[in-house]
Amino acid sequence: MKSKTCSKMSVILAAAAFVLSLCSAVSAETFPSFTSRTLDGEPITSAVFSKKKLTMVNMWATWCPPCVAEMPDLARLGKSMPEGSQLVGIMFDVSTEDDSDRNAAESILGDAGAGFTQILYDPSMYDYLSTIDAIPTTVFVDSKGNIVGEPMVGSDSEKNYRSAIEAMLKRL
Repeated sequence: MKSKTCSKMSVILAAAAFVLSLCSAVSAETFPSFTSRTLDGEPITSAVFSKKKLTMVNMWATWCPPCVAEMPDLARLGKSMPEGSQLVGIMFDVSTEDDSDRNAAESILGDAGAGFTQILYDPSMYDYLSTIDAIPTTVFVDSKGNIVGEPMVGSDSEKNYRSAIEAMLKRL
């Protein structure tokens, strides 16, 4: 009897923890302020987040096979983002100081048909990006620059990203 009670209590506690994690749309973490350039050479700052209610930020590199593999899904998503959201990429290996991998990035993006904004890595992003354990990693940022929800680590599908965006938009 005691074993069944403990088992039920564990399930209830786990379910409660899961529900609470879903209810918390905004974390205390803010995406750092930055000034950089896009792959197209245009200036861009962290003010990009204020343009939409939610921004999906996909961090990737040209040498990362899972990053390259998910690019076609991201390209499709980028062409039909839910209203109030946008998609941007941050490239780890193409920077404002060294763009030697620019051709590889342009080829990957071109092959995938990915036309969404690509932000070059800038040293002003170092403190935050150095905390990323794996790539690709995708985070979601609200219009005030707050990181919301949980990061999605590893490559994923258009369907799963879209579901995550739609769920977060409902909570904002």
